[in-house]
Amino acid sequence: MRKGPVQRLVQYGRVAMLIAGIGAGLGGSAGCAGPKAMRGSDTPGLDYAAMGTGLDCGDLSQMMRENMTAMRSSRVYQIWNGEGRPPVTVLPIRNETTEHIDSALGALISEVETDLINNAPVRVISIESQKQLMEEIQRQQHSQGAFDPTQVASWGKQLGARYVVTGKVYTTDERTPNARRVQYYLFLRVVSVETSEVLFQNQAAVTKAIL
Repeated sequence: MRKGPVQRLVQYGRVAMLIAGIGAGLGGSAGCAGPKAMRGSDTPGLDYAAMGTGLDCGDLSQMMRENMTAMRSSRVYQIWNGEGRPPVTVLPIRNETTEHIDSALGALISEVETDLINNAPVRVISIESQKQLMEEIQRQQHSQGAFDPTQVASWGKQLGARYVVTGKVYTTDERTPNARRVQYYLFLRVVSVETSEVLFQNQAAVTKAIL
């Protein structure tokens, strides 16, 4: 059906309005300064800046370093020196927070192993070679409540280790109508596989807040 002059004018008017609207949208977005991608190496402090009250890799690394520094000055290092590089394994770190940080805690195991390899008189047996056992440990950690040194020693024995490094992350959370403060704790222990004795324990903390 052939359109009359009035119908054609209405159609052209609608097209013109549509084009004008698109142009206005593009011009408005170009004039606004929105979020942009940044690289940590190009932006000093970006890797350490807090993005909220959540626990991040920087927080975990800081607490890990504090705990490992305390371990180096403890009697467990004297025991290891006397035994001539005994086998040690690092078990998965237990997550007792509401944060979804399982992948970060997996990376933390590697950080602890690296510190032991570079600084401790031990041989490190990596649990990563025992995926099935690692999954079983993580499952039991989620289902159990209290820390059980005898269970930890049993896991270490399965890996052929003489000592086990293990730990957990937990938190306290306080709120007011206008502010929030969250305190995170990383607790590390060294357990003897032979006796289930706790030979070292220490905790480090970080605080995140919105004020």
